[in-house]
Amino acid sequence: MRGYNGLYLMGNFPDPATFIAAASVGLRYFNFLEVGIPFSDPVADGPVIEQAAGEVLEKGYCAGDIFKRIEKIVCPPGKKIYIMTYANQIVGRGDGAFVRMMKQAGAHGIILPDVPSVERARFEEDFAKHGIDFIRFITPESTNEQILKAVSEAAGFVYCISIRGITGSALSLDVETRKKIAFAKKHSKTPVVLGFGIRDAESARVALHNADGFIMGTCAIEILKREGVSGLENFFAKLTAALA
Repeated sequence: MRGYNGLYLMGNFPDPATFIAAASVGLRYFNFLEVGIPFSDPVADGPVIEQAAGEVLEKGYCAGDIFKRIEKIVCPPGKKIYIMTYANQIVGRGDGAFVRMMKQAGAHGIILPDVPSVERARFEEDFAKHGIDFIRFITPESTNEQILKAVSEAAGFVYCISIRGITGSALSLDVETRKKIAFAKKHSKTPVVLGFGIRDAESARVALHNADGFIMGTCAIEILKREGVSGLENFFAKLTAALA
């Protein structure tokens, strides 16, 4: 598959064994895995991911349970696992507990969509001490100055949010957003990866035409719930062939 591409899965969804199997399969096709830690009050997740999180929470699984399963994921050399969660999960545990769980599980980076840049330092310092990448975001609202700052400090990749909205929305790149992605690519030393709205080969091609890669999540969760791991792998195989 062309590009630097990621797969999003909700931790322990629909159950721990299926999650581990789906994650291990996904890492054979994608460059990195983004694992969502379920949270009761998300701000960036669309209805599909929010429902998946709710189902995991109803079963009583917490972050600690999910990290134990992450340790069992087959992650090939050169591939990475990133954790996506919200600030409350980290602050609520205090004293670096969340960071230590990540390190123990073998995670490589953290994605925190609800932490504004002015508050990033209080989180980032602890992650940096453990060699964990703190992923930078750019959005359709980012100025060129903000984009330059984000890409100059980036490690792992730059997460480019494609739309003004939540996950699961249709991909729609206006002219101004395309210009901002091109500007970020020109000045970034790490891949600029497009997220939100990538659900099939057509939208993936649009992402690859404009950015260095894409992140796919909502459709993967839908397929996993409906068709299981075998159905998800079949989808990945067809997607890979279409994007060869």
